[in-house]
Amino acid sequence: MLQDIHKRALRRAAEIVGGNEELMRHMGASEAEFSSWAGKRDLPRDIFLRLVDIITQEPSAKYRRQLKTCE
Repeated sequence: MLQDIHKRALRRAAEIVGGNEELMRHMGASEAEFSSWAGKRDLPRDIFLRLVDIITQEPSAKYRRQLKTCE
């Protein structure tokens, strides 16, 4: 179950920032590190929490973009 949550968080964060390569850059990770995260049963706690930050900040970023469009 935990593995599924970690994989979904990784996938959703990548969608939000524009793909796996963008997420790698955002996280400051090498390709090897990023690949190892995808293959791990459980993500390291600090990595998972950073993904959660990206996911939870996404609605407020959308709202700010909409406000700028309306101005």
